[in-house]
Amino acid sequence: MKKRGLGLLIGISIVLLGGLVGRLFWQPDPTNLVTHGIERLNSATSFRYSLTQHQWVEGKDRVLTKIQGEKEGENSRVLGQMTGSEVEMIKIGDSTYSKDPFSKRWIRFANAPAAQEVFLAELNPLSSLQMKELGEVMLSGQEKVNGDRVWVCQLKPSVQNQMMEVFWTDFQYTLYIRKSDKMLVKATIEAKNKAKSDPMTMTLEFKDIGKKMTIQTPDI
Repeated sequence: MKKRGLGLLIGISIVLLGGLVGRLFWQPDPTNLVTHGIERLNSATSFRYSLTQHQWVEGKDRVLTKIQGEKEGENSRVLGQMTGSEVEMIKIGDSTYSKDPFSKRWIRFANAPAAQEVFLAELNPLSSLQMKELGEVMLSGQEKVNGDRVWVCQLKPSVQNQMMEVFWTDFQYTLYIRKSDKMLVKATIEAKNKAKSDPMTMTLEFKDIGKKMTIQTPDI
């Protein structure tokens, strides 16, 4: 009886150990992971984000854009610096407002669609994550983003963003997808300028996904 009990205990231990090892070394399908992560972020009702863009200009690495933003439905608000100038913008539906850095007065763009197209990535960071084809997706490991464990995926997609296609080529994406809920929480985009082949890097981070926030029309 003692031998039989010991054998049963060893058998149970092996099964449990095998399950633990399997969990430690199991890896998700990277294409499904990326597809699901982007879809989850696109379907979010609201989120806050940061956007930083570096570009080589005259042989020097320069920060062209560094902003904080929030998005709720079709409304967006951004605050920070673009090409060395302070910028604060609000998009409410089809209307876009910009605060003059000198007079501090809000100005409404006469041609809202054109203004929104110029500041497409800043007002709608999800526009940088639109892709025609993912191409080959590689799972490169695990890291931490803001304390959360994430899967790290790399890909070279064909983008579906007209503004990006006009100026940039050779896109390489690194996407960070939270393990707990498969939500995309960070993206790094590398590309080259079509005219001069100068490199560009854009980093996006997302937080407070799905939380309540209010973006209102400014007083003009």
